[in-house]
Amino acid sequence: MDDHGAALGGGGSEGLARRPLLGPRLPGPRCYRVKKAKATLKKVLKASPESRGALWTELEPELKAHEQIEDACLYGRLEREVGRTDAKLAGWRAKHQKEVGRVEGLIEKIESLEPEEKAWLAKVKAVGASLERHIREEEQDIFPRIGKVWDGARRKQAGAELEEMKAGKLHA
Repeated sequence: MDDHGAALGGGGSEGLARRPLLGPRLPGPRCYRVKKAKATLKKVLKASPESRGALWTELEPELKAHEQIEDACLYGRLEREVGRTDAKLAGWRAKHQKEVGRVEGLIEKIESLEPEEKAWLAKVKAVGASLERHIREEEQDIFPRIGKVWDGARRKQAGAELEEMKAGKLHA
């Protein structure tokens, strides 16, 4: 288990032994799916115009599934449970959803273009830059805050929920 769920405490003791529970950091770049997405994005950007479309087709559903799971299992619950405790966390879901909207807009534009076009590649690069900023903010600010407001039992519960939802969404 190498995802947010492991860092949150889901999936047994192997997640606990590898890294602290939501603090000082969540998995971010160490998260298996985040690493995989970043590697696939690099492949897309380096691929020939003829082959990058197929790589993008592999990556795009992963990005959408990850966002949906993150929102359902983590940010939506944080907003409800700790909104009054931490103003930054209270506003994070709205900011996250706004960022997702921008990325979805880019994805729609990507889908309307051909992978051989320079504009297509520029939009994919913009998606990558947006994801990098998002991951950096999660790792440097959001995840450490979560570690301060959720106790170990709550983090473990959230981790288990993340893993269960990921297993259902990504292996269906």
